[in-house]
Amino acid sequence: MQEEFSVYANKTLKALNDATIVSRMSHWNVRGPNFFECHLLFERIYNDLSEQMDGLVESLRAFQHNPDFAIFSGPGISMQNYDCHFLAELSLDYLMSLSATLALFFEFVEGLEGDPRLVALSNHVQGISDAVLTDLYLLQAYLGM
Repeated sequence: MQEEFSVYANKTLKALNDATIVSRMSHWNVRGPNFFECHLLFERIYNDLSEQMDGLVESLRAFQHNPDFAIFSGPGISMQNYDCHFLAELSLDYLMSLSATLALFFEFVEGLEGDPRLVALSNHVQGISDAVLTDLYLLQAYLGM
């Protein structure tokens, strides 16, 4: 169980970190006619995501999970297109990946029983999912989806 837990936890942390970095880089680098609108949108997203990281790591530490620091190295992409539409689609891709990863981790945690710490972890993962769904909606609305 511990090894499987670590795999889910690391994948979730990696997806959250990558989505945070992409939205932050988008915030800093966006250009174009909708600059200000996009600048604020990306700022909202990275604030939503970065606020979640500390609590998630602390919840995971309650299970003696030590995150692999390589997880926090970022997505390993270089941005060469700073158009708002392109960056919104890029951020959307990373948020969709994060949402799917969170759903899998939530399902795994919900399947475990007998440990009261699981309630706090499950609630935290659900809270991250709620924030991500809001951000997905905002990006999709911006993109006209």
